[in-house]
Amino acid sequence: MDSMLEAAIWFWIPLSLIPVGAWLSISGKAKSLGKIIAVAGLLLVMISSWTVPASDSTAGGHLLLSILAPSLLLAYGVHGMVFGGNVPVGRLDSTARWSGSIAIIVSLLIFCLMHWYNLTPLWRDDEVNPYWIVFWPTFLLFSTSLSSASAVALVSYGDNRLSESIRLAILSVIMAGIALAAMIFDGYMTTSDEFRDYLWLATADIFGTIVGISLAIGAFAMVIWAYENSLPLPENSLPPTEEEIKHVVSLAENHIGGEEE
Repeated sequence: MDSMLEAAIWFWIPLSLIPVGAWLSISGKAKSLGKIIAVAGLLLVMISSWTVPASDSTAGGHLLLSILAPSLLLAYGVHGMVFGGNVPVGRLDSTARWSGSIAIIVSLLIFCLMHWYNLTPLWRDDEVNPYWIVFWPTFLLFSTSLSSASAVALVSYGDNRLSESIRLAILSVIMAGIALAAMIFDGYMTTSDEFRDYLWLATADIFGTIVGISLAIGAFAMVIWAYENSLPLPENSLPPTEEEIKHVVSLAENHIGGEEE
């Protein structure tokens, strides 16, 4: 079978099934079927490095499989820390915050071992997965920025959220410390120079994304503003005529009134 056809069957088609299944599940048209389609597509993408090893595109699926466990642990930890605290709905038991904190620490430790120890995702010919060196600095930079921005937002706009803000600030400092260490010390299979290069690229990507979103929102707002300004001013309605007043009075007399004593 042709290599491009194999890649289409075992990677690109399953990859396209993920958003299709998610749409079916979210839309409510076929929730169970949508979940099955999305999960099946994700599994096929993650094992694509074995089903179509000749395709370079499968490096993305290999990375997803490599970071699946720490990512799930991190998601569980974030969920426990958020909903184990002071939230109005869906509040969990107070122990969920502690278990969530431990899960986040363990997941970050695993990610660090993937960079500085022999858990680094190796793809083809025992080389580092090309997407790993892109994911790792982007993840650290995005997590640092998001945590710090959330901490500032909680202090500025939240009520009685000082403790949550402090925790987010601590998490931001930890993520920044990991990024700084990766910039100074070489990893197991990557150098600090490579990390710095991709960190600056990630900075440019995130900055460009923010600028692009801001410009898109600004352009949309300008279009709405220009459209509303182009609309003619509404004309004042004419006062009611004598016939209309009499009609309203007759309706009031027929339908409004109390019992006479």
